[in-house]
Amino acid sequence: MVYRPDIVLKEDGQPCISIPLSEVSFFNKEKQFDIIVARIFQVGVGRLWEKEYYDIRNLDLPSKYHVQVGQCLRFEYYFQENITYSIMFVSTVRGNDESKSFTKKYGVEIYV
Repeated sequence: MVYRPDIVLKEDGQPCISIPLSEVSFFNKEKQFDIIVARIFQVGVGRLWEKEYYDIRNLDLPSKYHVQVGQCLRFEYYFQENITYSIMFVSTVRGNDESKSFTKKYGVEIYV
């Protein structure tokens, strides 16, 4: 199953893509998420950018990148206007060893 992230346009014209507020409850608003991998594709062209934040073969390694809901994910890519992109990232709950095997895949197609 692929979940839909939240997307808003920042003042600089770049999209802010984030884990939606619906992923936390009133009692755990501060919950953090590890980002495992992030990818950007251009529709009709293919992969433009990818970053793995974990060694997939060893998920016990310390997190290199974590976020909270609503926080813009860091994509080291400048989105251009009038292009359709497909964006995907995989996250897991941070700091809870028993949930390390639980991941959520987010994906969305955007036109910038």
